[in-house]
Amino acid sequence: MLFKGVFFCMNTEHRTTEGEIKEIWERLTAGEQSIKSAHHRIDEVEEKQGNLAELVSTVKVLADREARVEDDVTVIKTDVKELKEKPIKRYDTVITAIITALCGGLAGFLLNAFLK
Repeated sequence: MLFKGVFFCMNTEHRTTEGEIKEIWERLTAGEQSIKSAHHRIDEVEEKQGNLAELVSTVKVLADREARVEDDVTVIKTDVKELKEKPIKRYDTVITAIITALCGGLAGFLLNAFLK
């Protein structure tokens, strides 16, 4: 016997009652609803998985960019340090020249005083 797309085997010992058919139909309907619900949840999980994969990809790109920025900052810090040291080097050079000139002048004066 065919009942709304469900095949029931009829044997001579047991006849399927209308109550049993109703119960089977209700169980089948509940099973279909459960399957639809499971498919809906699977679709949501697949969407979330896609979003997660996109997020992971974005984080990877951001990490790469951050590493490049960190390298650039290191270079900039080195350049700034060198620029800050230039005036000090110039100052040291000027002071060294002045001290050398004074020492040379004093040595020349003393040599001149002793030789006369």
